Amino acid sequence: MSRWRSGVPAGALAAVVLTWFAIGPAPAANTANGNGSKQFGIADVPGRATALVPGATGNRWIRLANTENFPILVQTVTAAVGKPNDSRGRPVPACPASSVQVDALPRPVTVPANGTADVALTTRMLPGTPDACRSVTFPLTYTGTAVKP
Repeated sequence: MSRWRSGVPAGALAAVVLTWFAIGPAPAANTANGNGSKQFGIADVPGRATALVPGATGNRWIRLANTENFPILVQTVTAAVGKPNDSRGRPVPACPASSVQVDALPRPVTVPANGTADVALTTRMLPGTPDACRSVTFPLTYTGTAVKP
């Protein structure tokens, strides 16, 4: 059984915006596994906004991309929430990154050969989130693993 890992470093193209208002998508980013020979991509689905308010739960749609000529089974995807920024890209120290949580991929997903699969990750903004978190951007860093079934 072959195994791959996909990771997108902080500040890379797969950063996502989670705000209290409508948002825009981030471009796709493909990442390689440890030996650099196999890839799968994790990116935000264009046009699928995630608007959160304290205590709210929503979905962050991501797109899994397979560039191989055989299907893959994506077993895990997680998203780490980064430090939020304001509309000018400046850090917002009064808004902790822990104000937003993103659940892991709920179940494995098969991605067809040379294809994509869209899945939702549950997101939530915790009750009691400070007002400093209003209209800020929470970048996400995605990581995941996949196997050849």
